[in-house]
Amino acid sequence: MPTATSDFLAELVERKTPDVKALLELRNTLYQDPGLRRQAEDALASWTAARERQGVLLYLLGRADRALAILETEASHDFAKHFLGRALCDAGFFARAEKLLAPEFNQYKTLEAGLPLFRCQLELGRLDDAEKTLKALKNPQHLDILAARGELLLRRGELAAAIAEVEPAADQNPSHRGLNFVLGLIAQAAGDDDTARLAYERIAQNAPVPVDVLINLGTIYEDEGEYDLAVKCYETILKEYPRHPRARLYLRDAQASMNMFYDEDRERKEDKRLQILRTPVTDFELSVRSRNCLAKMKIETLGDLILKTESELLSYKNFGETSLQEIKSILASKGLRLGMRKEDALSYIPPEDQKGGAPVTPGGDDVLARSIDTLELSVRSRRCMERLGIKTIGQLSAKTEPDLLGTPNFGQTSLNEVKQKLAELGLSLSGA
Repeated sequence: MPTATSDFLAELVERKTPDVKALLELRNTLYQDPGLRRQAEDALASWTAARERQGVLLYLLGRADRALAILETEASHDFAKHFLGRALCDAGFFARAEKLLAPEFNQYKTLEAGLPLFRCQLELGRLDDAEKTLKALKNPQHLDILAARGELLLRRGELAAAIAEVEPAADQNPSHRGLNFVLGLIAQAAGDDDTARLAYERIAQNAPVPVDVLINLGTIYEDEGEYDLAVKCYETILKEYPRHPRARLYLRDAQASMNMFYDEDRERKEDKRLQILRTPVTDFELSVRSRNCLAKMKIETLGDLILKTESELLSYKNFGETSLQEIKSILASKGLRLGMRKEDALSYIPPEDQKGGAPVTPGGDDVLARSIDTLELSVRSRRCMERLGIKTIGQLSAKTEPDLLGTPNFGQTSLNEVKQKLAELGLSLSGA
């Protein structure tokens, strides 16, 4: 009588065209059955079949990075391209994954190709295309499709409709991972992080844990100050997908937050000062004599200039007191001086950044042009701004509540924070 292992390896090694659906079902069995997993690992160690099939087995065993390395060069048959598309989607490379999955789905309209294709389109912000993909799938009452429809409604800002779509099915199928994931998203959108955390932790109890679950769970841990748990979430992703862009970014943030000496506000101010030091001296209206002298001294930026002393400049031919005063005036306008150490220049806080500085004119043009960083938003809200490409307060105030709520991991709590910050400046979101 054939064993599960022999069936599994026969499907992958002997069949001319392996059944993708059967292999995906066996993937879950590999995680649940340690004995079967060991036998598959042994088979991998002595692998003699085609390399693209080895790449598929690596993906099924959760070794996504090695799988990608092989499949990106070896995938030539449709079944291997399918798993390459899945691996790219899991790793966050959605545009590349879509190019592989779309032709397969357009030809066969299978759930196995449709759901990862839907995920790519959703993450790329193409909600209409994602909706078309779902509508093209057969069996609209399939639980995975119900969960996907609920997530799509949530991305469109239709919270009530998402709840109506998902909750009845979730009540009848409390262990369904896809439905639990969307319930977590709904809870986050409603500002109920405790319920969202429980939903994600319930999913994370059984491998394989979807990347989106670990990302969302990590952001909740960060908001609650549990940075060590957040780091574990992101490291778990990077163990399988070392190139995952969001996980790498979030891990850096979480590790920085673990350092008790980390001062985010100070870092932003130092970045601003560093940009000033990199300003070319040619950006200023200097006299011809001063400009020529600085060029001959190979002084290109304000950072180069502050390292010089008055005596050094005056010792240079044709550089006199008039040129010196001109230079000192320019540096003073930026809170700099000659003979200044770079460390002192970076730590200097200009008057406009000090507490008790000039009052803000509510709703003024100068306020709208300010960087979004001046609002000092939480990590989660700041990441939403990055995803939407919002860089100034004016760009933020032009957004509507649905625009923001349709962004992943941005819920009612984050919305309230943004509204409060804008209100302090006499501003509001569009349509408010």
